[in-house]
Amino acid sequence: MNKKIKFILILSILILLIIIISISVKIFLIKKSNEKYGNWIYDSDFLYDTAINYLKEKNENSSQNMGKDDYQVFYNYHRFGIKEKDNKKYAYMYISKESYFVKHNKLRTDEKSAMLYKFTFENNEVINYIVPKDGSEYTNSVKEMFPDDIENEALNFGSEKLEYSNAVEEHYSYLDSTVAIDVDYDENMLIVLGSYGGNKPKAAANTINGKCIDGYGDIYEYQIPCNENQDILVNIDDIDNNIISKYKGEKINSISEEDLKEIKNNLNNIEYSTTDITNENNQLYFLKVANQDNSTNNTITLDYKNSDFIDLIKDSSEYRTKNTSTACQNILEILSKYSLSI
Repeated sequence: MNKKIKFILILSILILLIIIISISVKIFLIKKSNEKYGNWIYDSDFLYDTAINYLKEKNENSSQNMGKDDYQVFYNYHRFGIKEKDNKKYAYMYISKESYFVKHNKLRTDEKSAMLYKFTFENNEVINYIVPKDGSEYTNSVKEMFPDDIENEALNFGSEKLEYSNAVEEHYSYLDSTVAIDVDYDENMLIVLGSYGGNKPKAAANTINGKCIDGYGDIYEYQIPCNENQDILVNIDDIDNNIISKYKGEKINSISEEDLKEIKNNLNNIEYSTTDITNENNQLYFLKVANQDNSTNNTITLDYKNSDFIDLIKDSSEYRTKNTSTACQNILEILSKYSLSI
């Protein structure tokens, strides 16, 4: 036997040994995994849908937007497999959940989540489920949840690997666009008006009360607590869109599309002047409007900061600042039609 043949024979034996060892190790790991997690079964795929229905019922009333127009929840999932052990079944899944609603004929994003799940079934009914732990414990918790032969697949799985579902587009096909938005800047306040009793200890009303109009012309009432001890608000200059949005109530009315358009047109022509007329009234009345932003082609500012509001009328205990421009008067006349002028 020449050296070449001998080398080939030895190499073949080594390769065969490696294959045998690899198979033996795999069989050992599968046996060990089956002892811990159970055996794979292939006749219970209906349990995946049972798990989804369980989540739907459990999370039925979890969102504050439940009552919004055409509120819907959509689920999509990937199935890793189902095992059985000790008269119980275990379904391993990756589930994404997305919820939406409609407002002003636009599709709005409510909540989105996606994570790994392990469901436990008894008599084909869900008795509990677990999800991985957060942060630094995530990887180890996934390895503990999932059988050894699928743990790496689970760790590397993400929502981008889910099969595409057009359920959202199909359901909301009646809208002009099914591209969902998280923030609708037209809902930011264009006009804020109200009265303030001051933050003196004996003040009759230690709050800021008023109404506001957003970019759609919807009118809301609001009441902002103004207590130094609460450290919420001590000056009307601090009022911005975020504060109004936090404390506004339900919509009470709307102005017409024509009037809303007229207000927005007049906002681009605001001028004001200051007089030295003393105001004897101890209560402060104010009206703010959204300022124009010259950096965006003379359009109304949508990302509000304090400086993005300007006063049409502001009465203080010392001086009165009154906007005397035609644009201001036009806005005030429109507001008076809805009993909104101060």
